[in-house]
Amino acid sequence: MKNNVLAGITGAIVMALILTGVFVWIKPFEYKPVRIINPEVVVSDSMKVDNLTINQIAVLKDLENKGILLTPHEYTSHIISYYNTLVGLLIGLFILFSFVSFWNIKNTAKKDVADAVEAVEKKLSDSLIKSVPFMEGIKDGIIGRIQDNLITKADKQIIDKNLDDIMRKQIVLEENVNLLFDEVDAKSEIKA
Repeated sequence: MKNNVLAGITGAIVMALILTGVFVWIKPFEYKPVRIINPEVVVSDSMKVDNLTINQIAVLKDLENKGILLTPHEYTSHIISYYNTLVGLLIGLFILFSFVSFWNIKNTAKKDVADAVEAVEKKLSDSLIKSVPFMEGIKDGIIGRIQDNLITKADKQIIDKNLDDIMRKQIVLEENVNLLFDEVDAKSEIKA
C-alpha cells in the first residue's frame, strides 16, 4: 500500500513536470497587446466621428493586417481554438490515465491473487504436515500397500508347509505311477 501511494505521488510529479515543459514550449499563455475593433462600424460611421481621419483608418487597416488589431470574429475564433485544443488535451490525458490505471489495477489484482493462493497453499501444507491424524493416515495407507505386496514370516511358514505337503504327495504319486507301470509291464509280459 505504501509503495502504491509513493508511486502515485511520483507519477503526479512527473506528469506536472511534463505538462509544465509542454506549456513552456507551446506557450499557450503568451499575451500580445491587441485591440479589438470592428472595422465595418468604424468605416461606416466615420462621418459621425470627427476626430477619426483617413490616415487613422489606414493605420487601423495596416495594424489589422499585421495581426495586432483583431476583429471580434478573429478574437472569438482564437479563443474557441485555444479552448478546443485544451479540451482535446484533457480528454487525451483522461484516456491515457484510464488505460494506465486499468492496466495497473489488473496487474496488482493478479499479483494479490497469486500471493493469496500461495499463502493458502503454504498454510494448508504446513497444517497437513503438522496434523497427526493426517500423517497416521498416510503411514497406514503406505503400510497397507506394502503388506499387500510383501510376504510375512507367518505366510512364509504356511507356504513352506504347503510346499512340503505337495512334495510328499508328489513323491507318493510318483511311487504309485511307478507301481502302475510295473504292473502294466508285468501283465503285458504274461499275455505275450
